Amino acid sequence: MKKVIGFLSLLVAIFLLIYFLGPNLLPRLTRDLNPFPTKGDQVKVEVKGPDTPIPKDMKIANASKIKVRVYAYKVDDWFRLGHLKDWVLNPGENATYPLGNYWFRVVKPEAILRKLAEKKVFGSDLEITGDQKHIEIVPKPKKPVTFTNKTNENLKICAFNPDDRALMIPLAACLYIGPHRTTDWGEAPPMFTIRVYRPQLADKILATETGVQDQSVIVIRSRGIWDRIKDLFS
Repeated sequence: MKKVIGFLSLLVAIFLLIYFLGPNLLPRLTRDLNPFPTKGDQVKVEVKGPDTPIPKDMKIANASKIKVRVYAYKVDDWFRLGHLKDWVLNPGENATYPLGNYWFRVVKPEAILRKLAEKKVFGSDLEITGDQKHIEIVPKPKKPVTFTNKTNENLKICAFNPDDRALMIPLAACLYIGPHRTTDWGEAPPMFTIRVYRPQLADKILATETGVQDQSVIVIRSRGIWDRIKDLFS
């Protein structure tokens, strides 16, 4: 009986050691040796969507004291060469447009070459405020997308247009996140795809997640052998 108790105590001690210290004691084992799955090669992406549904349209409100004309441009139309839509809004009037990331320009209806304000707006409602002397475009506050790296290595995360099947051109600069760090991204469109890489000379693709919504909370976890064991206890 004492031997059985001693054996069971040893097993408990081993599991506790693995649970608390495994990833730090044997990182090279879980990274390099087969048949163990490596920490980075088998990451999992957990996505928690926004707390409230994201509307399909954004509201453009003229809260200023003057009549204005508002132009919307594609977010990558840096020189504003061709507008998507325009509205003439009296004070207190509103317009709607499909939610997304755009450049907005405000001018006087009778003097369209005179730019009063210009701003890039990322997936939120906006207000035009001010008077004859000064006009501003004010985006409504919104929660950013958050990325948390729960692995023990550096990760690179890129976001892509959901229609970009090749995933070759990121929507913005890719994010680099250190181990057990969190970073925000406030320029997300309403819907996008993310890809997680191990940054190296030729970045290694670790995971891809499609259909991610703006304002989501995204956690990237390791799927190495020690993490699989730890999942049994969590």
